[in-house]
Amino acid sequence: MLKNGLVGLALAISAFGTVSHASEMQAAEAQTFPLGASSAAADIRPLTEFVRTLKTFSADFVQQQVNVRGQKQPASSGHFVLARPGRFFWAYEKPYVQKLIANDGVLWVYDPDLAQVTRSPLADNRGAPIGIFLGNQPLQEVFDVSSIGKNDGLDWYSLKDRSAKSDFNQVQIGMDTKGIKAMVFTDKLDNRTTVQFSQREVNHNVDDALFQFVPPKGVDVVNSR
Repeated sequence: MLKNGLVGLALAISAFGTVSHASEMQAAEAQTFPLGASSAAADIRPLTEFVRTLKTFSADFVQQQVNVRGQKQPASSGHFVLARPGRFFWAYEKPYVQKLIANDGVLWVYDPDLAQVTRSPLADNRGAPIGIFLGNQPLQEVFDVSSIGKNDGLDWYSLKDRSAKSDFNQVQIGMDTKGIKAMVFTDKLDNRTTVQFSQREVNHNVDDALFQFVPPKGVDVVNSR
């Protein structure tokens, strides 16, 4: 997945709890994430209730992409903040810098390397699962949600977009007692992206200034419709 193609994935993220940064970064490198059930299915309510009560979330993340041939792309990492309804700040920090900011129905994608900002209606990105996390609809109204068992110490759930408009065939969410810890995205070409979260904080106060964006002087602004 190319750099600009990460927009859809970033839009697909949200959630979560609090834990040691160092221990989770090590786990992110060593852990193997499931693509199917490893034990008997359980109740989906831990996930649906977590999403229902979610107001804000912030976390560091490590993202790893593996294509259909099993080839790994270099890992990327950064930080993001979500505030419902409708606002998020998603920043890639390594190995490159890119910022995605959503507020007032607008998505800004700022790429300093290209000196370019893309502005588009947030509604145009409804196909990605972030739509339900940013809004207030019950999760199961938008997705077919099922429990697929426990693996790697996490309870795993599968989400499939009922509208079939998503860029992903399936999203899998792994939860511990503190909330969502990992997500696995499988796209329509069977490429897989894993995102693991650390330094998770749920329903804490967040800085509203993060969601305000003014294009820097000298950059090209591209309006996408």
